[in-house]
Amino acid sequence: MVGIIDEAQIKFPIGSRIKIGNNCGTVKYVGEVIGQTGTWLGIEWDDFNRGKHSGCVQNKHYFQTQHPTAGSFVRPAKVGPFETLEQAARERYLGYTSHSLDQNLIREAQQSLNASLFEIVGMEKIARKQSKFEELTDISVDDSPINSPGCLKDFTSLTTLNLSRTLIWNWETVADIVAQISTLRNLNLSSNYLQLPRNEQINDLEPAFRNLKHINLRNCGLNWVDVLHVAKLWPQIQSLSLQENPISELSEVNCKNIFKNLRELDLHCTKLVDFKQICKLGNITTLRCLNIMNNAIEEIKLPDCESNEKLNIFLELENINLFNNPIWNEADAFNELDKLPKLRQLSKTPHLKSSFDEMFSKAVSMIMNLDVLNKVKIDPKERRGAEYDTWKKYAVEWVQASKSNETLHEFYKKHRSYEILIKKYGSAAAFIPIVNAKKSNLIKLRIENKKTGEMWEKKVPRVITVQTLQGLIVKHFNLELLNMPHISYADTKYPDLVVQLDNISKTLDFYSIQDNDKIIVNW
Repeated sequence: MVGIIDEAQIKFPIGSRIKIGNNCGTVKYVGEVIGQTGTWLGIEWDDFNRGKHSGCVQNKHYFQTQHPTAGSFVRPAKVGPFETLEQAARERYLGYTSHSLDQNLIREAQQSLNASLFEIVGMEKIARKQSKFEELTDISVDDSPINSPGCLKDFTSLTTLNLSRTLIWNWETVADIVAQISTLRNLNLSSNYLQLPRNEQINDLEPAFRNLKHINLRNCGLNWVDVLHVAKLWPQIQSLSLQENPISELSEVNCKNIFKNLRELDLHCTKLVDFKQICKLGNITTLRCLNIMNNAIEEIKLPDCESNEKLNIFLELENINLFNNPIWNEADAFNELDKLPKLRQLSKTPHLKSSFDEMFSKAVSMIMNLDVLNKVKIDPKERRGAEYDTWKKYAVEWVQASKSNETLHEFYKKHRSYEILIKKYGSAAAFIPIVNAKKSNLIKLRIENKKTGEMWEKKVPRVITVQTLQGLIVKHFNLELLNMPHISYADTKYPDLVVQLDNISKTLDFYSIQDNDKIIVNW
Protein backbone atom coordinates (compact mmCIF):
# COMPACT_ATOMS: atom_id res chain seq x y z
CA MET A 1 0.00 0.00 0.00
CA VAL A 2 2.76 2.44 0.88
CA GLY A 3 4.48 1.80 -2.45
CA ILE A 4 1.25 2.52 -4.38
CA ILE A 5 0.69 5.78 -2.49
CA ASP A 6 4.28 6.89 -3.05
CA GLU A 7 3.98 6.19 -6.77
CA ALA A 8 0.78 8.22 -7.01
CA GLN A 9 2.30 11.07 -5.02
CA ILE A 10 5.25 11.17 -7.39
CA LYS A 11 3.05 11.13 -10.49
CA PHE A 12 0.43 13.52 -9.08
CA PRO A 13 2.13 16.02 -6.74
CA ILE A 14 -0.09 18.47 -4.86
CA GLY A 15 -0.85 21.41 -7.13
CA SER A 16 -0.37 19.49 -10.37
CA ARG A 17 -3.03 19.62 -13.06
CA ILE A 18 -5.04 16.74 -14.51
CA LYS A 19 -7.62 16.25 -17.22
CA ILE A 20 -10.47 13.75 -17.49
CA GLY A 21 -12.45 14.05 -20.69
CA ASN A 22 -12.92 17.77 -21.25
CA ASN A 23 -12.64 18.65 -17.56
CA CYS A 24 -9.48 20.05 -15.98
CA GLY A 25 -8.68 20.32 -12.30
CA THR A 26 -5.97 20.73 -9.69
CA VAL A 27 -4.72 17.92 -7.45
CA LYS A 28 -5.36 18.89 -3.83
CA TYR A 29 -4.97 15.54 -2.07
CA VAL A 30 -3.36 12.13 -2.71
CA GLY A 31 -4.06 9.21 -0.39
CA GLU A 32 -6.69 7.03 1.21
CA VAL A 33 -10.32 7.89 1.86
CA ILE A 34 -12.26 6.54 4.84
CA GLY A 35 -14.52 3.66 3.85
CA GLN A 36 -12.73 3.15 0.52
CA THR A 37 -9.77 1.04 -0.54
CA GLY A 38 -6.70 2.09 -2.46
CA THR A 39 -5.41 5.53 -3.44
CA TRP A 40 -7.60 8.47 -4.41
CA LEU A 41 -6.90 11.87 -5.91
CA GLY A 42 -8.74 14.81 -4.39
CA ILE A 43 -9.46 17.23 -7.25
CA GLU A 44 -10.65 20.83 -7.33
CA TRP A 45 -12.31 21.21 -10.73
CA ASP A 46 -12.07 24.38 -12.81
CA ASP A 47 -15.79 23.96 -13.52
CA PHE A 48 -17.30 23.79 -10.04
CA ASN A 49 -20.42 22.07 -11.45
CA ARG A 50 -18.23 19.03 -12.15
CA GLY A 51 -17.63 18.36 -8.43
CA LYS A 52 -19.75 17.17 -5.52
CA HIS A 53 -18.27 18.70 -2.35
CA SER A 54 -15.68 21.10 -0.95
CA GLY A 55 -13.11 18.44 0.01
CA CYS A 56 -14.99 17.34 3.13
CA VAL A 57 -16.51 13.82 3.15
CA GLN A 58 -18.27 12.24 6.14
CA ASN A 59 -17.14 15.14 8.35
CA LYS A 60 -13.47 14.62 7.47
CA HIS A 61 -11.64 17.46 5.73
CA TYR A 62 -9.23 16.16 3.10
CA PHE A 63 -8.73 19.44 1.20
CA GLN A 64 -10.43 22.80 0.66
CA THR A 65 -11.98 24.24 -2.51
CA GLN A 66 -12.99 27.81 -3.27
CA HIS A 67 -16.50 26.70 -4.29
CA PRO A 68 -18.60 24.29 -2.19
CA THR A 69 -19.23 21.92 -5.12
CA ALA A 70 -15.85 22.10 -6.90
CA GLY A 71 -14.28 19.03 -5.26
CA SER A 72 -14.42 15.30 -5.88
CA PHE A 73 -12.31 12.14 -5.57
CA VAL A 74 -11.14 10.18 -8.59
CA ARG A 75 -8.98 7.11 -9.09
CA PRO A 76 -5.51 7.78 -10.58
CA ALA A 77 -6.30 5.34 -13.39
CA LYS A 78 -9.13 7.59 -14.58
CA VAL A 79 -6.74 10.45 -15.33
CA GLY A 80 -5.92 10.89 -18.99
CA PRO A 81 -2.34 10.49 -20.23
CA PHE A 82 0.20 13.31 -20.08
CA GLU A 83 2.42 14.52 -22.92
CA THR A 84 5.63 16.45 -23.21
CA LEU A 85 5.73 19.59 -25.32
CA GLU A 86 8.03 17.74 -27.69
CA GLN A 87 5.50 14.90 -28.13
CA ALA A 88 2.53 17.24 -28.61
CA ALA A 89 4.38 19.35 -31.17
CA ARG A 90 5.60 16.35 -33.13
CA GLU A 91 2.12 14.83 -33.14
CA ARG A 92 0.54 18.05 -34.34
CA TYR A 93 3.22 19.14 -36.80
CA LEU A 94 4.83 15.92 -38.02
CA GLY A 95 1.75 13.80 -38.63
CA TYR A 96 1.11 15.44 -41.95
CA THR A 97 -1.75 13.49 -43.51
CA SER A 98 -4.68 15.45 -44.89
CA HIS A 99 -6.57 14.65 -41.68
CA SER A 100 -3.92 15.64 -39.13
CA LEU A 101 -2.58 18.75 -40.88
CA ASP A 102 -2.59 21.73 -38.54
CA GLN A 103 -5.91 23.49 -39.17
CA ASN A 104 -4.59 26.95 -38.30
CA LEU A 105 -1.95 26.66 -41.00
CA ILE A 106 -4.57 25.45 -43.49
CA ARG A 107 -6.78 28.47 -42.72
CA GLU A 108 -3.85 30.84 -43.16
CA ALA A 109 -3.01 29.32 -46.52
CA GLN A 110 -6.67 29.43 -47.60
CA GLN A 111 -6.88 33.11 -46.79
CA SER A 112 -3.66 33.95 -48.58
CA LEU A 113 -4.77 32.01 -51.69
CA ASN A 114 -8.43 33.05 -51.42
CA ALA A 115 -9.32 29.38 -51.86
CA SER A 116 -11.62 27.02 -50.00
CA LEU A 117 -10.02 23.79 -51.22
CA PHE A 118 -6.48 22.63 -51.90
CA GLU A 119 -5.06 20.19 -54.34
CA ILE A 120 -3.32 17.26 -52.65
CA VAL A 121 0.08 18.44 -53.86
CA GLY A 122 -0.52 21.82 -52.18
CA MET A 123 -1.35 20.14 -48.89
CA GLU A 124 1.80 18.06 -49.10
CA LYS A 125 3.90 21.21 -49.50
CA ILE A 126 2.35 22.66 -46.36
CA ALA A 127 2.92 19.35 -44.59
CA ARG A 128 6.59 19.32 -45.55
CA LYS A 129 6.99 22.83 -44.21
CA GLN A 130 5.41 21.77 -40.93
CA SER A 131 7.64 18.74 -40.69
CA LYS A 132 10.84 20.79 -40.57
CA PHE A 133 11.10 21.74 -36.93
CA GLU A 134 14.18 23.82 -37.51
CA GLU A 135 12.15 26.11 -39.84
CA LEU A 136 9.10 26.58 -37.61
CA THR A 137 8.72 30.08 -36.14
CA ASP A 138 5.24 29.64 -34.60
CA ILE A 139 3.85 26.63 -32.77
CA SER A 140 0.47 26.22 -31.10
CA VAL A 141 -0.21 23.19 -28.90
CA ASP A 142 -3.12 24.70 -27.00
CA ASP A 143 -5.55 22.40 -25.20
CA SER A 144 -2.99 19.57 -25.07
CA PRO A 145 -2.29 17.46 -21.90
CA ILE A 146 1.28 18.81 -21.68
CA ASN A 147 2.92 18.85 -18.27
CA SER A 148 6.65 18.72 -19.10
CA PRO A 149 9.02 20.01 -21.82
CA GLY A 150 10.76 16.99 -23.32
CA CYS A 151 13.77 17.57 -25.57
CA LEU A 152 13.34 20.81 -27.57
CA LYS A 153 16.74 21.05 -29.26
CA ASP A 154 15.17 21.00 -32.75
CA PHE A 155 13.22 24.24 -32.21
CA THR A 156 16.02 26.42 -33.51
CA SER A 157 13.86 29.12 -35.17
CA LEU A 158 10.85 29.23 -32.86
CA THR A 159 9.78 32.75 -31.80
CA THR A 160 6.14 32.25 -30.78
CA LEU A 161 4.72 29.44 -28.64
CA ASN A 162 1.09 28.96 -27.61
CA LEU A 163 0.76 26.82 -24.47
CA SER A 164 -2.74 27.93 -23.48
CA ARG A 165 -5.02 25.44 -21.70
CA THR A 166 -2.36 22.82 -21.05
CA LEU A 167 -1.57 20.95 -17.83
CA ILE A 168 1.63 22.83 -17.02
CA TRP A 169 1.31 23.81 -13.40
CA ASN A 170 4.55 25.43 -12.18
CA TRP A 171 7.07 28.01 -13.32
CA GLU A 172 9.96 25.54 -13.07
CA THR A 173 8.49 23.71 -16.10
CA VAL A 174 7.95 26.98 -17.96
CA ALA A 175 11.54 28.02 -17.26
CA ASP A 176 12.80 24.66 -18.54
CA ILE A 177 10.86 25.14 -21.80
CA VAL A 178 12.04 28.72 -22.32
CA ALA A 179 15.64 27.87 -21.47
CA GLN A 180 15.72 25.23 -24.21
CA ILE A 181 14.41 27.65 -26.87
CA SER A 182 16.78 30.61 -27.00
CA THR A 183 14.94 32.17 -29.98
CA LEU A 184 11.58 32.35 -28.16
CA ARG A 185 10.15 35.86 -27.83
CA ASN A 186 6.38 35.41 -27.39
CA LEU A 187 4.84 32.98 -24.91
CA ASN A 188 1.11 32.40 -24.40
CA LEU A 189 0.27 30.73 -21.07
CA SER A 190 -3.43 31.63 -21.03
CA SER A 191 -5.81 29.54 -18.91
CA ASN A 192 -3.03 27.74 -17.06
CA TYR A 193 -3.14 27.70 -13.26
CA LEU A 194 0.49 28.00 -12.27
CA GLN A 195 1.77 27.74 -8.74
CA LEU A 196 3.68 30.86 -7.76
CA PRO A 197 7.44 30.36 -7.45
CA ARG A 198 8.97 30.54 -4.00
CA ASN A 199 11.21 33.51 -3.29
CA GLU A 200 14.29 31.29 -3.19
CA GLN A 201 13.46 29.89 -6.66
CA ILE A 202 13.20 33.22 -8.47
CA ASN A 203 16.92 33.98 -8.78
CA ASP A 204 17.55 30.51 -10.22
CA LEU A 205 14.70 30.66 -12.75
CA GLU A 206 14.97 34.31 -13.87
CA PRO A 207 17.86 33.91 -16.37
CA ALA A 208 15.74 31.57 -18.51
CA PHE A 209 13.26 34.37 -19.30
CA ARG A 210 15.66 37.12 -20.36
CA ASN A 211 14.99 36.73 -24.09
CA LEU A 212 11.19 36.86 -23.80
CA LYS A 213 9.43 40.04 -24.96
CA HIS A 214 5.76 39.17 -24.50
CA ILE A 215 3.91 36.96 -22.01
CA ASN A 216 0.18 36.31 -22.12
CA LEU A 217 -1.32 35.26 -18.76
CA ARG A 218 -4.96 35.59 -19.66
CA ASN A 219 -7.41 33.91 -17.28
CA CYS A 220 -4.78 32.44 -14.96
CA GLY A 221 -6.54 33.28 -11.69
CA LEU A 222 -4.01 35.96 -10.70
CA ASN A 223 -4.54 38.97 -8.46
CA TRP A 224 -2.18 41.97 -8.57
CA VAL A 225 -0.04 40.74 -5.66
CA ASP A 226 0.48 37.48 -7.56
CA VAL A 227 1.43 39.42 -10.71
CA LEU A 228 4.04 41.53 -8.91
CA HIS A 229 5.53 38.40 -7.37
CA VAL A 230 5.79 36.32 -10.55
CA ALA A 231 6.98 39.35 -12.56
CA LYS A 232 10.29 39.06 -10.74
CA LEU A 233 10.96 36.12 -13.07
CA TRP A 234 10.92 38.33 -16.17
CA PRO A 235 11.95 41.90 -15.19
CA GLN A 236 12.84 42.85 -18.80
CA ILE A 237 9.46 41.97 -20.32
CA GLN A 238 8.05 44.49 -22.84
CA SER A 239 4.45 43.34 -23.24
CA LEU A 240 2.21 41.70 -20.63
CA SER A 241 -1.39 40.49 -21.07
CA LEU A 242 -3.43 39.99 -17.89
CA GLN A 243 -6.97 40.08 -19.25
CA GLU A 244 -9.76 38.13 -17.52
CA ASN A 245 -7.88 37.82 -14.22
CA PRO A 246 -9.68 38.73 -10.95
CA ILE A 247 -7.70 41.96 -10.49
CA SER A 248 -9.69 44.61 -8.63
CA GLU A 249 -6.92 46.56 -6.92
CA LEU A 250 -3.50 47.70 -8.09
CA SER A 251 -0.45 49.02 -6.28
CA GLU A 252 2.55 51.08 -7.28
CA VAL A 253 5.29 49.16 -9.06
CA ASN A 254 8.92 49.16 -7.99
CA CYS A 255 10.42 49.59 -11.45
CA LYS A 256 13.93 48.99 -10.15
CA ASN A 257 13.04 45.31 -9.80
CA ILE A 258 10.26 44.63 -12.34
CA PHE A 259 8.71 46.12 -15.50
CA LYS A 260 11.93 47.96 -16.35
CA ASN A 261 11.05 47.95 -20.06
CA LEU A 262 7.28 47.35 -20.01
CA ARG A 263 5.66 49.06 -23.00
CA GLU A 264 2.28 47.36 -23.32
CA LEU A 265 -0.07 46.28 -20.50
CA ASP A 266 -3.41 44.60 -21.12
CA LEU A 267 -5.89 44.71 -18.22
CA HIS A 268 -9.15 44.35 -20.11
CA CYS A 269 -12.01 42.26 -18.67
CA THR A 270 -10.60 42.40 -15.14
CA LYS A 271 -12.44 43.66 -12.02
CA LEU A 272 -11.21 47.25 -12.09
CA VAL A 273 -13.89 49.86 -11.37
CA ASP A 274 -11.93 52.85 -10.01
CA PHE A 275 -9.57 54.86 -12.23
CA LYS A 276 -7.62 55.81 -9.12
CA GLN A 277 -6.31 52.26 -9.21
CA ILE A 278 -5.08 52.82 -12.79
CA CYS A 279 -3.20 55.93 -11.65
CA LYS A 280 -1.05 53.72 -9.44
CA LEU A 281 0.64 52.50 -12.63
CA GLY A 282 1.75 56.02 -13.51
CA ASN A 283 5.33 55.51 -12.37
CA ILE A 284 5.95 52.88 -15.08
CA THR A 285 7.82 55.40 -17.20
CA THR A 286 8.28 53.07 -20.19
CA LEU A 287 4.55 52.26 -20.58
CA ARG A 288 3.23 53.30 -24.00
CA CYS A 289 0.02 51.32 -24.48
CA LEU A 290 -2.63 50.55 -21.83
CA ASN A 291 -5.73 48.45 -22.50
CA ILE A 292 -8.45 48.71 -19.85
CA MET A 293 -11.49 48.00 -22.04
CA ASN A 294 -14.48 46.02 -20.76
CA ASN A 295 -14.12 47.03 -17.13
CA ALA A 296 -16.65 48.93 -15.00
CA ILE A 297 -14.93 52.32 -14.89
CA GLU A 298 -17.51 55.13 -14.68
CA GLU A 299 -15.28 58.17 -14.22
CA ILE A 300 -11.81 59.26 -15.33
CA LYS A 301 -10.05 61.18 -12.58
CA LEU A 302 -6.35 62.05 -12.61
CA PRO A 303 -4.31 64.06 -10.07
CA ASP A 304 -4.75 67.83 -10.13
CA CYS A 305 -2.49 70.15 -12.11
CA GLU A 306 -2.64 73.59 -13.69
CA SER A 307 -4.48 74.00 -17.00
CA ASN A 308 -1.27 74.81 -18.88
CA GLU A 309 0.70 71.91 -17.36
CA LYS A 310 0.93 68.15 -17.87
CA LEU A 311 1.21 65.50 -15.16
CA ASN A 312 4.47 63.88 -14.15
CA ILE A 313 2.98 60.38 -14.48
CA PHE A 314 2.48 58.06 -17.47
CA LEU A 315 5.31 59.99 -19.09
CA GLU A 316 5.43 57.83 -22.25
CA LEU A 317 1.80 56.66 -22.46
CA GLU A 318 0.63 57.22 -26.04
CA ASN A 319 -2.33 54.86 -26.42
CA ILE A 320 -5.19 54.06 -24.04
CA ASN A 321 -8.17 51.79 -24.79
CA LEU A 322 -11.37 52.61 -22.83
CA PHE A 323 -13.85 50.67 -24.96
CA ASN A 324 -16.98 49.41 -23.17
CA ASN A 325 -16.51 51.27 -19.90
CA PRO A 326 -19.66 53.06 -18.64
CA ILE A 327 -18.01 56.50 -18.43
CA TRP A 328 -20.90 58.84 -17.76
CA ASN A 329 -19.34 62.29 -18.38
CA GLU A 330 -17.35 62.34 -21.60
CA ALA A 331 -16.37 66.01 -21.41
CA ASP A 332 -14.90 65.61 -17.93
CA ALA A 333 -13.13 62.40 -18.99
CA PHE A 334 -11.48 64.02 -22.03
CA ASN A 335 -10.50 67.08 -19.98
CA GLU A 336 -8.75 64.77 -17.51
CA LEU A 337 -7.02 62.76 -20.25
CA ASP A 338 -5.57 65.99 -21.65
CA LYS A 339 -3.33 66.03 -18.56
CA LEU A 340 -1.34 63.06 -19.91
CA PRO A 341 1.91 64.29 -21.48
CA LYS A 342 2.02 62.15 -24.64
CA LEU A 343 -1.46 60.73 -25.22
CA ARG A 344 -1.91 60.43 -29.00
CA GLN A 345 -4.34 57.54 -29.50
CA LEU A 346 -7.64 56.86 -27.76
CA SER A 347 -10.27 54.16 -28.17
CA LYS A 348 -13.65 54.70 -26.54
CA THR A 349 -17.28 53.70 -26.97
CA PRO A 350 -19.71 56.65 -27.08
CA HIS A 351 -21.95 57.14 -24.05
CA LEU A 352 -25.47 55.74 -24.48
CA LYS A 353 -26.86 59.30 -24.62
CA SER A 354 -24.16 60.43 -27.04
CA SER A 355 -23.35 59.74 -30.67
CA PHE A 356 -19.97 59.05 -32.20
CA ASP A 357 -19.94 62.50 -33.83
CA GLU A 358 -20.58 64.22 -30.49
CA MET A 359 -17.93 62.13 -28.77
CA PHE A 360 -15.51 62.79 -31.62
CA SER A 361 -16.00 66.55 -31.39
CA LYS A 362 -15.42 66.58 -27.62
CA ALA A 363 -12.38 64.31 -27.70
CA VAL A 364 -10.61 66.06 -30.58
CA SER A 365 -11.18 69.56 -29.20
CA MET A 366 -10.36 68.74 -25.58
CA ILE A 367 -7.34 66.39 -25.88
CA MET A 368 -5.02 68.71 -27.74
CA ASN A 369 -2.37 66.12 -28.69
CA LEU A 370 -4.84 63.50 -29.92
CA ASP A 371 -4.00 62.14 -33.39
CA VAL A 372 -6.06 58.93 -33.60
CA LEU A 373 -9.56 58.17 -32.27
CA ASN A 374 -10.90 54.62 -32.49
CA LYS A 375 -8.03 53.76 -34.88
CA VAL A 376 -8.99 56.55 -37.30
CA LYS A 377 -6.47 59.30 -38.08
CA ILE A 378 -7.90 62.74 -37.27
CA ASP A 379 -8.07 64.94 -40.35
CA PRO A 380 -6.94 68.60 -39.90
CA LYS A 381 -10.31 69.85 -41.21
CA GLU A 382 -12.17 67.66 -38.75
CA ARG A 383 -9.98 68.94 -35.95
CA ARG A 384 -10.61 72.55 -36.90
CA GLY A 385 -14.38 71.98 -37.03
CA ALA A 386 -14.41 70.26 -33.64
CA GLU A 387 -12.29 72.97 -32.06
CA TYR A 388 -14.46 75.70 -33.54
CA ASP A 389 -17.63 74.06 -32.20
CA THR A 390 -16.14 73.90 -28.70
CA TRP A 391 -14.87 77.48 -29.00
CA LYS A 392 -18.45 78.64 -29.70
CA LYS A 393 -20.10 76.28 -27.21
CA TYR A 394 -18.32 77.67 -24.15
CA ALA A 395 -18.13 81.29 -25.31
CA VAL A 396 -20.74 82.60 -22.87
CA GLU A 397 -19.24 80.71 -19.94
CA TRP A 398 -15.75 81.99 -20.83
CA VAL A 399 -16.91 85.64 -21.01
CA GLN A 400 -18.62 85.33 -17.64
CA ALA A 401 -15.56 83.64 -16.11
CA SER A 402 -13.29 86.36 -17.49
CA LYS A 403 -14.72 88.87 -15.00
CA SER A 404 -12.24 87.70 -12.35
CA ASN A 405 -8.90 85.91 -12.36
CA GLU A 406 -10.15 83.35 -9.87
CA THR A 407 -13.19 82.27 -11.88
CA LEU A 408 -11.17 82.29 -15.11
CA HIS A 409 -8.56 80.07 -13.47
CA GLU A 410 -11.25 77.59 -12.47
CA PHE A 411 -12.81 77.76 -15.95
CA TYR A 412 -9.51 76.85 -17.59
CA LYS A 413 -9.01 73.91 -15.23
CA LYS A 414 -12.45 72.63 -16.20
CA HIS A 415 -11.82 73.34 -19.91
CA ARG A 416 -8.08 72.83 -20.30
CA SER A 417 -8.01 73.29 -24.08
CA TYR A 418 -9.98 76.53 -24.15
CA GLU A 419 -7.06 78.84 -23.46
CA ILE A 420 -5.33 77.35 -26.51
CA LEU A 421 -8.51 77.75 -28.59
CA ILE A 422 -8.71 81.43 -27.60
CA LYS A 423 -5.14 81.95 -28.78
CA LYS A 424 -5.91 80.06 -31.98
CA TYR A 425 -9.30 81.56 -32.92
CA GLY A 426 -9.38 84.81 -30.99
CA SER A 427 -11.62 86.15 -28.26
CA ALA A 428 -15.02 84.48 -28.02
CA ALA A 429 -16.60 87.74 -26.83
CA ALA A 430 -17.49 88.73 -30.39
CA PHE A 431 -19.55 85.59 -30.71
CA ILE A 432 -21.73 86.30 -27.65
CA PRO A 433 -24.37 88.49 -29.32
CA ILE A 434 -25.02 85.77 -31.85
CA VAL A 435 -25.26 83.15 -29.14
CA ASN A 436 -27.61 85.23 -26.99
CA ALA A 437 -29.73 86.64 -29.81
CA LYS A 438 -33.31 85.44 -30.04
CA LYS A 439 -33.40 82.89 -32.79
CA SER A 440 -35.71 83.21 -35.77
CA ASN A 441 -37.14 80.07 -37.30
CA LEU A 442 -35.51 81.04 -40.59
CA ILE A 443 -31.94 81.91 -41.45
CA LYS A 444 -30.57 83.56 -44.59
CA LEU A 445 -27.72 81.70 -46.26
CA ARG A 446 -25.31 82.77 -48.97
CA ILE A 447 -24.72 79.67 -51.08
CA GLU A 448 -21.67 79.76 -53.35
CA ASN A 449 -21.17 77.41 -56.30
CA LYS A 450 -17.40 77.04 -56.02
CA LYS A 451 -17.07 75.76 -59.57
CA THR A 452 -18.92 78.62 -61.31
CA GLY A 453 -18.64 81.35 -58.70
CA GLU A 454 -22.42 81.86 -58.74
CA MET A 455 -23.90 83.10 -55.43
CA TRP A 456 -27.44 82.25 -54.32
CA GLU A 457 -29.14 83.80 -51.28
CA LYS A 458 -31.82 81.64 -49.71
CA LYS A 459 -33.81 81.64 -46.48
CA VAL A 460 -34.26 78.17 -45.00
CA PRO A 461 -35.59 76.76 -41.69
CA ARG A 462 -33.02 76.28 -38.95
CA VAL A 463 -34.16 72.68 -38.53
CA ILE A 464 -33.55 71.78 -42.17
CA THR A 465 -31.18 68.82 -42.47
CA VAL A 466 -27.95 68.89 -44.42
CA GLN A 467 -29.41 66.24 -46.73
CA THR A 468 -32.45 68.41 -47.54
CA LEU A 469 -30.19 71.40 -48.15
CA GLN A 470 -28.14 69.26 -50.54
CA GLY A 471 -31.35 68.53 -52.47
CA LEU A 472 -32.21 72.23 -52.77
CA ILE A 473 -28.69 72.98 -53.98
CA VAL A 474 -28.81 70.22 -56.60
CA LYS A 475 -32.12 71.52 -57.91
CA HIS A 476 -31.09 75.19 -57.98
CA PHE A 477 -27.71 74.70 -59.66
CA ASN A 478 -28.99 71.92 -61.97
CA LEU A 479 -26.42 69.43 -60.68
CA GLU A 480 -26.47 65.74 -61.51
CA LEU A 481 -28.31 63.68 -58.91
CA LEU A 482 -25.68 60.95 -59.12
CA ASN A 483 -23.03 63.29 -57.71
CA MET A 484 -24.33 64.81 -54.52
CA PRO A 485 -22.32 67.95 -53.66
CA HIS A 486 -20.00 68.22 -50.68
CA ILE A 487 -20.98 71.27 -48.66
CA SER A 488 -19.28 73.21 -45.91
CA TYR A 489 -19.84 76.54 -44.26
CA ALA A 490 -17.77 79.59 -43.34
CA ASP A 491 -18.75 81.74 -40.36
CA THR A 492 -19.45 85.38 -41.30
CA LYS A 493 -17.19 86.74 -38.58
CA TYR A 494 -14.45 84.14 -39.08
CA PRO A 495 -14.42 83.31 -42.82
CA ASP A 496 -11.12 81.45 -42.57
CA LEU A 497 -12.80 78.77 -40.47
CA VAL A 498 -14.43 76.30 -42.85
CA VAL A 499 -16.46 73.47 -41.29
CA GLN A 500 -17.48 70.39 -43.27
CA LEU A 501 -21.19 69.51 -43.07
CA ASP A 502 -20.41 65.82 -43.30
CA ASN A 503 -23.29 64.41 -41.26
CA ILE A 504 -26.25 64.69 -43.62
CA SER A 505 -28.79 63.70 -40.95
CA LYS A 506 -27.93 66.69 -38.72
CA THR A 507 -29.73 70.04 -38.86
CA LEU A 508 -28.17 73.40 -39.60
CA ASP A 509 -28.90 74.32 -35.98
CA PHE A 510 -26.65 71.45 -34.90
CA TYR A 511 -23.76 73.12 -36.72
CA SER A 512 -24.65 76.53 -35.18
CA ILE A 513 -25.10 78.11 -38.62
CA GLN A 514 -26.28 81.73 -38.38
CA ASP A 515 -27.71 84.43 -40.64
CA ASN A 516 -25.48 85.35 -43.58
CA ASP A 517 -23.09 82.44 -43.08
CA LYS A 518 -21.75 81.20 -46.40
CA ILE A 519 -22.42 77.68 -47.67
CA ILE A 520 -19.67 76.45 -50.00
CA VAL A 521 -20.64 73.88 -52.63
CA ASN A 522 -18.08 71.46 -54.12
CA TRP A 523 -18.46 68.23 -56.07
